Amino acid sequence: MINEIKILKKDMALIQAELEANKPYEACGVLIGTINGSTALVEKALPVTNAKRTRRSFELDPKEHYDAWNEAEKDGKEIVGVYHTHPVSSAVPSLWDRETMENAPSVWLIAGADGMRAYVWENGVKAVEITEY
Repeated sequence: MINEIKILKKDMALIQAELEANKPYEACGVLIGTINGSTALVEKALPVTNAKRTRRSFELDPKEHYDAWNEAEKDGKEIVGVYHTHPVSSAVPSLWDRETMENAPSVWLIAGADGMRAYVWENGVKAVEITEY
């Protein structure tokens, strides 16, 4: 199980900028890197168009998501997680997030109106420590 996500400060800033730029709608993207034991090392946060463009949910644009997956694979990396924003609520998984997380076992980083938090699904939602580097 992943219990820590390491992410570059510039990528945290990018995600925060995405939150601000897309308000009041949710923004989303993928986290590209590697998994080493129980740590997900994010080497790049890549914005992906929110195909839903709503205030309460997101859907990664399928073509952009596929292109990101191919880009990661070519570089010997993988998509270790996704991020999305909750511009008008806290950084906790919504009911929709929880239902989707159960079927998408990776790190979910949520940037909310009250900061950023990360989660994984392991028989329920589990918090993951975020370490900036």
